[in-house]
Amino acid sequence: MPPSHDDFRIEQRERPDGATLVSVFGEVDLATADQLEATLEGLAAQKRTAVLDLSRVDFMDSSGIGVLVRATHEAQRDGWTFLLSAELSESVSRLFTVSGMHEHLPVERAG
Repeated sequence: MPPSHDDFRIEQRERPDGATLVSVFGEVDLATADQLEATLEGLAAQKRTAVLDLSRVDFMDSSGIGVLVRATHEAQRDGWTFLLSAELSESVSRLFTVSGMHEHLPVERAG
C-alpha cells in the first residue's frame, strides 16, 4: 500500500525581518513536490525572500530535490532570495550529505 500523504502540509508566515518562512511537514515526494513548487513560485512572482524550513520533513526524494534546485537557480536568475533554514530534519540532512546537495543549496546563516 502506498504511503499516505494526509500529513503533508505547508505553512507560511512572515518573519519580523520581512522574509516569508515556509515550513514543510511530512513527505516531499512525487505526490507532494508540485505543491511545494507552486508555493515557491508564488513567492518568486512577488520577489519575496523565502526561507524554507525542512526540519519537520520525514522523507524527501529526488522530486523534492528537483524543486529545491529549480528554486535556487530561478532565484539567482530572477533576483529574489531563496534560502534553506539551517535546521534540517535528520533524514533530509542525511539525504543532502549523501547526494552532495548540501554544497549547492543556499543555507541561511544564524545571526
